[in-house]
Amino acid sequence: MIPFRTQVKFFLDTSSPIDEALFTGVFQRWIQDNALGELLIDVADYRHVFQGPGTVLIGHESDYTIDNRDGRIGLLYTRKRQTTEDVATQLRTSLQRDLKAAQLLEHEAAFKPALKFNISEIEVRFVDRLQFQNNPATFDSIKDDVTAALSEFFGAAAVQIEPVQGDVRDLFALRVTASGVTSLADVKEALKSGV
Repeated sequence: MIPFRTQVKFFLDTSSPIDEALFTGVFQRWIQDNALGELLIDVADYRHVFQGPGTVLIGHESDYTIDNRDGRIGLLYTRKRQTTEDVATQLRTSLQRDLKAAQLLEHEAAFKPALKFNISEIEVRFVDRLQFQNNPATFDSIKDDVTAALSEFFGAAAVQIEPVQGDVRDLFALRVTASGVTSLADVKEALKSGV
């Protein structure tokens, strides 16, 4: 079983104000500079949508969105082209690509003060209502694959994974928390050490 699309959201630290209008120019420059090493096509501005998608960097395989769903701003990565047959590999790829984009955003000079991600909590969603229905059976069927991918990503940190409760018509989503991990640098060190 493989999801049609996989999403991973890293939440931004909002202790300082964030000028969301700057993301359009940054994303347009990423297209020109091939900053992410993949085919990026266009930028769309949906900031007028209340608690919506915000600014979207549209690519062939992936989309990168400054998402403000439920009033929580973050970088939402969407894997649109599935190339393998297992959930763990798709999730690993999604986590790595979201991490790369988040690291680039943290180093963007356009943002004053610099953007910071709080990686102690992330959200994983599977955009496939046919195969990944929002129910406990789905969680049971993919729990081992998801745990394996997230354990690699967070290293030695204690990771808790729980389904996001809500309407059964909502996308199947997971809330992931990691103890002792706060910054992207913490995750980068875990990945480097191969823990």
